[in-house]
Amino acid sequence: MEALTDTYLASCRRYQGRIMRGENMTRIETFVDAAFAFAFTMLVISIDEIPQSPPELFALSRDIPAFLLSATLIGSVWLAHATWSRTFGLQDGVTIYLSLGLVMLVLIFVYPIKLMVQATVIYLSGGVLGTELFDNPGWEDNSVADLFLFFSTGLGFLAILILAHYFNALRFRKPLRLNITEIHFCYNKIVGWLMVVLVAILSCVVAATANGENIAWAGYVYFSLWILIPLAERVYAKFWAHKLSLD
Repeated sequence: MEALTDTYLASCRRYQGRIMRGENMTRIETFVDAAFAFAFTMLVISIDEIPQSPPELFALSRDIPAFLLSATLIGSVWLAHATWSRTFGLQDGVTIYLSLGLVMLVLIFVYPIKLMVQATVIYLSGGVLGTELFDNPGWEDNSVADLFLFFSTGLGFLAILILAHYFNALRFRKPLRLNITEIHFCYNKIVGWLMVVLVAILSCVVAATANGENIAWAGYVYFSLWILIPLAERVYAKFWAHKLSLD
């Protein structure tokens, strides 16, 4: 890859100290956006039937919280890819394969994500929210633990692919002519998504070893991300500031 020219960099928009090298959508980014849009349609509250009466409509509306949470989860992965694409605009072979992998994983795990979130909403609300789910005999035995394992594995690999995107951007730091703010931005995102990977692994361990009601802790551990991600990013920011002061 040839180094970007001063003329090109000067023509790019700046945002929070970063140069937006990929403002013009590439074919791979368009494909990724279309795939995520399709994934969103698969989360629709009632994709297989149209409610025929107000009671049916109100019953299906109980699934709105699960839809919003599922969409937020998938949307966060899309936003991470979109932010990366806008910032770096890479179109190399590694980027293409990583983006295709991201699309395939999202489409594979969209239903496990939806099912996991639906079960979580029903469990936490005591059945007030969500549609009938646990009456299905498929929820017997160790199916809940298996679902946690399946969900956590998918989420972990999605996070790994996002991590790989940022490592790939750092690999091209010289041709892209990344400034100090952009390098810091990459590592900051790496630290945040690494927390997702670690918590997903922890969830798998809990799901594989816990029994009975303790299985719920395989889901509770994800709430720690609200603390772990900001904390890890803050610790890294202090480390980065200290490193700059030494330099």
